[in-house]
Amino acid sequence: MEEKIKHYLRPGEQVRWQGAPAPFQLMESGLKSQILIKWGVTAALCAALLAVYFYRTPEPNMGFVGLVLLVAVVVLVSPVLERRNLSGTRYWITDQRVILATRDETLYYMELDKIDAVQTLEGMTEKPCLVLGSSIAEEAPKRLRWRACHPKTDIQGHDHPDQALGMILYGLSDARAAKALLQREKAVKTA
Repeated sequence: MEEKIKHYLRPGEQVRWQGAPAPFQLMESGLKSQILIKWGVTAALCAALLAVYFYRTPEPNMGFVGLVLLVAVVVLVSPVLERRNLSGTRYWITDQRVILATRDETLYYMELDKIDAVQTLEGMTEKPCLVLGSSIAEEAPKRLRWRACHPKTDIQGHDHPDQALGMILYGLSDARAAKALLQREKAVKTA
């Protein structure tokens, strides 16, 4: 990854900070109820749908049953996959951008002068998260892990598909230092 980020940096661009999510449990205190509700609702809806289907259908189609079960399994496994993906995420703050590398080494960035909001999100995770960009500020608490794995991009912006409109730096041990540096670099960039 270090070689890839070196090639991704622009000429003269300097890394000021780098980090990664601190180790965390699947059922962090602030997200435990969201995960349990997601699992409970998924199991209940799947059971209810299949019960009604079997009751009303004289000759059930096993393809439909398989599809319903597959969707349920995907939803049930998603918190585990999100945790796995977040554990492989890396972050950099440079003198020009914030860069996020996903577990599969896909890179996203936000220009410092395009970051219109920086919010610290505490209490949901063991370590604070930084929410960058007003476009995701409202949804961040509801879809924290998913959005941390998937920075918001302009899907119609074909020139720079790696340029994010919003991103979350998840579970940072040194969130305050990263935020202070980010604000300082942003001030220098816009001055």
